[in-house]
Amino acid sequence: MTYENSYIKGQTCPEVHILESLRQKNPLVICITNDVVRTFTANGLLAIGASPIMSECSEDLKDLIVYASALLINIGTLTPEKVGYYKEAIKLAKEYDVPIILDPVGCHAGAYRLSVVLDLIKTGSISLLRGNQSEVKAVYDALSSDNKDENSPLGKGVDGAQVADSAIIAYRLARLINCPVVATGEEDYVSDGTRVFAVPHGHSIMTAVTGTGCLLGAVLAAFFGIYDSFKYSLSTGEFLAYALAYYGLAGESAVKVSGIKPGSFSIAFMDALYTLDDEVLVSENRVQSVVVPDQLQVYFVCGTQDIALNKKRLLEIVEDACRGGITCFQFREKGDGTLEGQQKLELAQQLQYICAKYHVLYIINDDVELAVAVNADGIHVGQDDMCLEDVRNIVGHKIVGISIHSIEELHKTDVLYADCVGVGPMYTTSSKPDAQEPCGPERTAELQAEGLTLPCVGIGGITIDNAMAVLRAGACGVAVISAIAHAEKPYEAARQFKELASSL
Repeated sequence: MTYENSYIKGQTCPEVHILESLRQKNPLVICITNDVVRTFTANGLLAIGASPIMSECSEDLKDLIVYASALLINIGTLTPEKVGYYKEAIKLAKEYDVPIILDPVGCHAGAYRLSVVLDLIKTGSISLLRGNQSEVKAVYDALSSDNKDENSPLGKGVDGAQVADSAIIAYRLARLINCPVVATGEEDYVSDGTRVFAVPHGHSIMTAVTGTGCLLGAVLAAFFGIYDSFKYSLSTGEFLAYALAYYGLAGESAVKVSGIKPGSFSIAFMDALYTLDDEVLVSENRVQSVVVPDQLQVYFVCGTQDIALNKKRLLEIVEDACRGGITCFQFREKGDGTLEGQQKLELAQQLQYICAKYHVLYIINDDVELAVAVNADGIHVGQDDMCLEDVRNIVGHKIVGISIHSIEELHKTDVLYADCVGVGPMYTTSSKPDAQEPCGPERTAELQAEGLTLPCVGIGGITIDNAMAVLRAGACGVAVISAIAHAEKPYEAARQFKELASSL
């Protein structure tokens, strides 16, 4: 869907030409990979339009790295000697600013493999971690100090956990190691530490063919190598989700040709990687936005109307709040004397920069055109704003939030097009002159009993003293305005809310 955007005077939805761009750029991917999959990996990279080269020693790598678009390290056939080479390769790649993709093959199966992976991650130089859900869970367990309890809601293992657990783990691990994480399984998940995406494509036969998982690491490396061309239009997470969708769709296409026969599938899969184009990525909704509870824990809403129309002070408060631990910021610029047009756009861009710096979800209130113009993470609309289906058609895979105040509103709202819900006002509030009568924390539980399954955030009159009641009633998080915007020390106020939300 395209239309004239009043902020940017052009089309709002740039067309996706990821595969075309990759094939034109022909990125060189250096593969330090396991002995079993070299030929399969090389053929697969050639099929997608990349240029593969295998390297096995530092002297060789020194000559190649200057031409590389990405470096893959796959620890499939691990030896102590190779560990030293991995570290040398990482050092070289970092020197030449070459992205490093790490595939932690089998790290969930043995302590030595896991220790090697953790050692490589702790260099602080990994650009992308790609593993199956068991491998990703093993890394998260080892690095996290918060999930030792056997009663953890994450469960004891990815293989037997709920699907949503893998999305949460990918998000948390991406934030822990400060790089995107891809967790593959029946449904794939990718998180860049700010957004989370689900990719439901692929076929079970792919797990019966040696090398399909390892090749995916190389394919993601090739895509990562061209991301700079898309960084102003697609978040890292969404871009990688498209790459995952392409790979899974190639698997589905191959099965239609080969049937469920591993030998025939391998050939058909290479052909599918070669022939699929960008049209298949945009012909349907191939990528799904996911909101995990962690993203909504501390949801700060603010605009210049909340701080005496002081733009400079707003920027200071938002940065303090981001440092303090807010997980989401909603730019709500509404009321007499607030900014419009170019001034509003410029402020929105400055706020986006701050949020991106701290991996804080950035949501625009009501203004769909502005959300598209600044490439915000999402949009939140009220019951009287644009209908959800139209919002979804315009913003694509951005997060869409909707306000729901009552059971009646729930029944008339097409939540199929939304990702999360704001429920309130919880208590009496002075921040919104047009606010409805307080509904109390119990309203969240009432809506959930009526079938609402989307993550909910409570809003309206929330303070540090009454926030726990909102969380215990079923909200994933609390949305606040005055409690942070009017605090003497916004950083400390945000930190207190974060500690409270994390204590549950």
